[in-house]
Amino acid sequence: MNTITQSIRRLVRVLCPFILVFLSFTAVAQTRGITLNLNDVPLKEALGKIEKDYGFVFLYNEKEITLDKNVNCTFRNADIGTVMSKILGADYSFKVKNRQIVILPNPAGTSQGKQSTDASGQKKRQISGTVTDANGEPLAGVGVFEKGTTNGTVTDESGRYSIMTAGDGVLVFNSLGFDSQERKLSGSSVVDVILSETPLTLSDVVVVGYGKQRKESVTGAIATISKDDLVQTPQANLSNMLVGRMPGLVATQRSGAPGEDFSNLLIRGVSTFTENSEPLIMVDGVERSNFNGIDPNEIESLNILKDASATAVYGVKGANGVILITTRKGDIGAPHISYSGNFALQQSTALPSYLNSAQYAELYNEAGENDSRITGSTYIPRFTAEDIALYKNHEDPLLHPDTDWIGTFLRKFSTRTQHNVNVSGGIDKVKYFISGSFFDQTGIYKNTEIDRDHDVNPRDTRYNFRSNFDFQITRDFTAQVQLAAQIENIISPSGGNSSIWQAISFANPLSSPGLVDGKIVKIENGVGSVNPWQVLLSNGYNKRSSNNLNSSVRFDYDFSNAITKGLSAHVRAAYDSFYYSSRKFSKSFPYYLARREADGQEYLIPQSEASIWNTSTSWSKNRKVYFEGGINYDRTFGDHHVTALALYNQSKYWSPALAFYVPNAYQGLVGRLTYEYAQRYLLEFDMGYNGTENFAKGRRFGFFPAVSAGWIITEEPWLPKNDILTYMKIRASYGEVGNDKIGGSRFLYLPSSYGEASGSAYQYWFGVSSNPNQSTAIVEGKIGNPDLTWERARKANFGLDFNMFKGRLSVQSDAFYEYRDNILANRSTEPFIIGAELPAYNLGSMKNFGCEFDLTWRDKVKDFNYWVRGNFSFARNRIVFKDEVNKQYKYQAETGRRYGQFFGLIFDGYYNSWEEINALDRPVSAWNGNQLQPGDCRYVDVNKDGKIDNYDMVPLGYSNIPEIIYGVSCGFSWKGIDFSVLFQGATNVSIKYFGRSLWPFAKSEESAKSLILKRWTPERYAAGEDIEFPRLSLNPNSESDHNYRPSSLWIRDASYLRLKNIEIGYNFDRRVIEKLHVGGLRLFLNGSNLFTWSDVIDLDPEVLSTTGNTELNSYPLQKVYNIGLNITF
Repeated sequence: MNTITQSIRRLVRVLCPFILVFLSFTAVAQTRGITLNLNDVPLKEALGKIEKDYGFVFLYNEKEITLDKNVNCTFRNADIGTVMSKILGADYSFKVKNRQIVILPNPAGTSQGKQSTDASGQKKRQISGTVTDANGEPLAGVGVFEKGTTNGTVTDESGRYSIMTAGDGVLVFNSLGFDSQERKLSGSSVVDVILSETPLTLSDVVVVGYGKQRKESVTGAIATISKDDLVQTPQANLSNMLVGRMPGLVATQRSGAPGEDFSNLLIRGVSTFTENSEPLIMVDGVERSNFNGIDPNEIESLNILKDASATAVYGVKGANGVILITTRKGDIGAPHISYSGNFALQQSTALPSYLNSAQYAELYNEAGENDSRITGSTYIPRFTAEDIALYKNHEDPLLHPDTDWIGTFLRKFSTRTQHNVNVSGGIDKVKYFISGSFFDQTGIYKNTEIDRDHDVNPRDTRYNFRSNFDFQITRDFTAQVQLAAQIENIISPSGGNSSIWQAISFANPLSSPGLVDGKIVKIENGVGSVNPWQVLLSNGYNKRSSNNLNSSVRFDYDFSNAITKGLSAHVRAAYDSFYYSSRKFSKSFPYYLARREADGQEYLIPQSEASIWNTSTSWSKNRKVYFEGGINYDRTFGDHHVTALALYNQSKYWSPALAFYVPNAYQGLVGRLTYEYAQRYLLEFDMGYNGTENFAKGRRFGFFPAVSAGWIITEEPWLPKNDILTYMKIRASYGEVGNDKIGGSRFLYLPSSYGEASGSAYQYWFGVSSNPNQSTAIVEGKIGNPDLTWERARKANFGLDFNMFKGRLSVQSDAFYEYRDNILANRSTEPFIIGAELPAYNLGSMKNFGCEFDLTWRDKVKDFNYWVRGNFSFARNRIVFKDEVNKQYKYQAETGRRYGQFFGLIFDGYYNSWEEINALDRPVSAWNGNQLQPGDCRYVDVNKDGKIDNYDMVPLGYSNIPEIIYGVSCGFSWKGIDFSVLFQGATNVSIKYFGRSLWPFAKSEESAKSLILKRWTPERYAAGEDIEFPRLSLNPNSESDHNYRPSSLWIRDASYLRLKNIEIGYNFDRRVIEKLHVGGLRLFLNGSNLFTWSDVIDLDPEVLSTTGNTELNSYPLQKVYNIGLNITF
């Protein structure tokens, strides 16, 4: 708590100067006049200058307002009313509300401000109401017009309006970024309206590397997600919110544990066989790794850069794609306060199903009898008929327990809470956005509170703070100051959550009654030695407290007036620090041995004593400094539009975790040049020039260029304008990006130092045998390679974008190809005895290719707005060359295969009789001494040598990273109600079951799944029943047992379809919110991961092992049932 308090105090001290500056600018700006010199300037350009220099926003109907006339005016410290009256003249009228100005047409012969009446002299009446968005947020500055007249107004900061209209008129509501809406007036004098956000239009800007571009002018492959989609998904962190929503993004969540439940992100699959495959994450222009903790209410936009044209400016860091996160800023207007809160119950998506004690005992005996046929020993059942009867009737719960470890050990529900409050607003001098949030998530284990001060249940508690200030210091000089902090406390078992789930998967139902009167109990001479309670409680827990502070300042200067139009420059400096401390609490808990004496009395005999609490601590502090300076040019010459960027950046990072304790530094140059002709022909050149510490002099700097082009066909004069095909663009790109890393290894061109060897083989003894002296050998470390150079990825992309049916249908599609060579890797082939570790080499090449598309249909029927969206991504890789030992058969080489593809025997059913076992043409098995029996697996003899051995193993299925991902969503809004649903899925992905995930009786004492009830037996085979498991055996082993070798029996399809998210919300009408004195109120219910359709057994299909073999050692993913509230003031 002291750490949190100190952190908050530091934040307040840092923030105070910004608040004082904000207040001073507020006072000055209230009296600031407008100074303009307009010499034969088009009216549209004059309005644009007022918007840019003085922060006003103009709203008008382009069909009614023509801004092509020129104006000649001079103003000095004039008010906005004087300026507008002069430049608009008698042609137009205007209304001013804060910084929004609505321009209206004046009827011929009338002067500004004259009230119009309809020709019939119909009496008018007052109509009022509130305008909000789909989330219940009030919309300020919405133009409200009476159709067919010049009568209009705008909404205030709370979204309210009032207008005098004809009795049977029609009101039209218009706002930038939202679909316009018409409402025919009826008897009611209150008309509340909900506007739907318009999808990204061609004139909107898209965030790209170190800048922004109009969407229409983008020639690279970029995917975008809106802030509304992010806040709609009830997830614990940002990476999980992206699942199924963006083409080209592969997100796999391997755990559901608090603080560990993030997704691993890949862009367009896997394109290298080294450890460096994750994308670069940029937050507000600075590389930051703590993006998962950002509150979604703080985000304005999130863009994914996928091809070389979009990522080349990031050079060495952009090889695997880039994710750009832009946080929210303030808008000119009165303070706008928003609260968002929700409470959720969580439940595991999939849990294993185990045998009960009676079933376990019966099948354990069956497995032992099967094994006796191989060993030739006399079979003696481990469990008697009396034992089995006691397990069934539950009359002896202490010594013949029937423990359901899942039900006993886990809660049915855990909880999650999230709150966010933010305020935004501004004046012409200062705009601000300030946000604070709280997040808390608990774990699913029972009976974890040992005492008032110690609870071993997992928990994640997070506090977020963010402040973004934008200062208009002068007409040409602006500044941005950003400060963000994350304070997080994570509690987790000392051995990790995997140790707890391993214990659950090890424990059988008859090994222990679990907890008896709070005591950990084991059974004397019982089958099984693992009690999960012993693992959970005695291992203790870790409490990790972390503190992230991200700060940056940016200055921009526009040289348009001083040097030449369109020229500007900027500098940015950022300082990030990360501190964490970890405290481990542990205590030995005694366990008791259950025993029944000859007199029938039951005893719990203590086997150890409880210890006092032990604690240990560790800590670390990292920090990073970043700087960039750039020059921008943006100019239009008639039909020609040219932009250019030249930028220098560098960073330095300090961390105790860095090899050799030497700070890590990067520097680079960035360049971009774009050309656009007649808004239809597009060209772009991008480059990155980067240095690295890992290569020798002469090889340290790499040049990574990219070129792209686009053609907007619908802008061609020979193609007539129509309502069918309203927009079409073809684009293509080619370029190079690079990589300089192998995991965390550094200075790859230098040899590492000598050090002590490990292992008894390197120990020497000197002196006399009665009193010898021991010495450990000193050996050479890793050898350096001065010839190392950049790993390069050559990427090509072809895209087609089009809109049809007046923009209702929009499609974005891409096909891509990547060839990566000179892959940095360590050798897989080396002599048995070397004397040192071989260096890194440029060994290997790999290709990756695929396609993706994003399709959206939006339409409305009166006030019913609906949309349907689908996205699809396919990415397949091939290893072109990899350093590996030559194989006797080519089909066993990794070269030519998918990276990570599984490898095994081809399962071909079961041997069903002794005749088949004893047949002369049966291939000889290399396992179990060829002593097979009915119920054993039949495999295909691939090489036809009469043997089943490792030479018959072939590539099977896919890898554990899906090749195909897709998402389908739809939704609607109507009369205050909004609804949305998202289905997400993956295919071309495989799972390799291993160990306790399916196999029973490991170590002749561990758990057994319900699946084995469908095992092979002579009786079940003769009855024609479904067989899903081979004959049973005790202590299965993948190395020595014929049935448990890697094969297509255990390597299976892991495809799935999931109901990822569903939400329904209601925006309360004006009568309710006025009584509550708030601007807007929305109540919503949503759920996540509610249903999953998959053939994966007893596991969530996403929880696949990253190393290949999947056991039951992961905290399960969670379903989420969530209720929330949005309030605006």
